[in-house]
Amino acid sequence: MLIAENARWDVENRMEEVIDEYLELLKDEKPITVRQCIQSLGKIASAKPELKDRIASGLISFDIMAVKESMRKSILIDILNVLLYIRQEHKTDEIESFILNAVSGEILDNKTKNQISKQMGNMSFH
Repeated sequence: MLIAENARWDVENRMEEVIDEYLELLKDEKPITVRQCIQSLGKIASAKPELKDRIASGLISFDIMAVKESMRKSILIDILNVLLYIRQEHKTDEIESFILNAVSGEILDNKTKNQISKQMGNMSFH
């Protein structure tokens, strides 16, 4: 995740060359590695706005049901946090749809759904 920390100093745009490989960490068998990858993607999106589409696409295509059930909520919250950050300046139909589906589903509890609702502008998801 050191790569993410250094993304802001990447004046030669090397991150653009390795982002797809970095997104492959989303397929790691260890949930902690997946979570660290997701969390660091927010830092990359902040430092490299031109990669927001690719980051969002990678997160949206993540198969949450392939993750051990006990880790699904944590990983989904991590994904939503990054997508909500990206959404602040870069709304897309895909991001909106993913977030709406996530908060309409069964993985998140009502407290988390309400927090996301507030972040999205007080939309109701119940």
